[in-house]
Amino acid sequence: MDFIPDQPQKATQVPFYDDATSADGWQGQATGKSIEQLKSELVLSLSRLGATVTGIQKGVFDPDGKTRLGYRVRYFIEANDGQLLQGKIDIASLPVRGDLRSRTTAESQREKSLKMALYMLKISIDGLWFLRQLSPGYAPLMPFMLGTNGKTISQMWIEQNQAMALPEPIEGEFKDL
Repeated sequence: MDFIPDQPQKATQVPFYDDATSADGWQGQATGKSIEQLKSELVLSLSRLGATVTGIQKGVFDPDGKTRLGYRVRYFIEANDGQLLQGKIDIASLPVRGDLRSRTTAESQREKSLKMALYMLKISIDGLWFLRQLSPGYAPLMPFMLGTNGKTISQMWIEQNQAMALPEPIEGEFKDL
């Protein structure tokens, strides 16, 4: 019997920063850490996975017409043959409503949303580290590795809008007790 994976879906709608709650799974809204401290922690978490971060660039994303600030994290990993493989992780903060009463309040909300995005990315990367420990053969940074066209493996997967041919699972590596 052939295995046919589910088709990738478009990203779900995200709430505005003010509407994000921990009950819905959002974390980091109340972090007292600075953006620089969060970036430093992220670099450390990525290094635990074998990545060397080459830059964290601030920018703007515009998915679904909602302008969102965010970061592009660029890194490389060294393959077993010594080749350096490039990767990138794009992370967009939650959008902030445009009707905030003052510019100072809007800037404060944008900064808090950026901190929250960095905080959540860092704990996500830590989760990948745990999964790497528990799942033999798992390559945690593979979805973010760049192909020859400059797109990540995840982006290429989504844009193809069809499942790539996946090999049959190797049953010999797992022994039932």
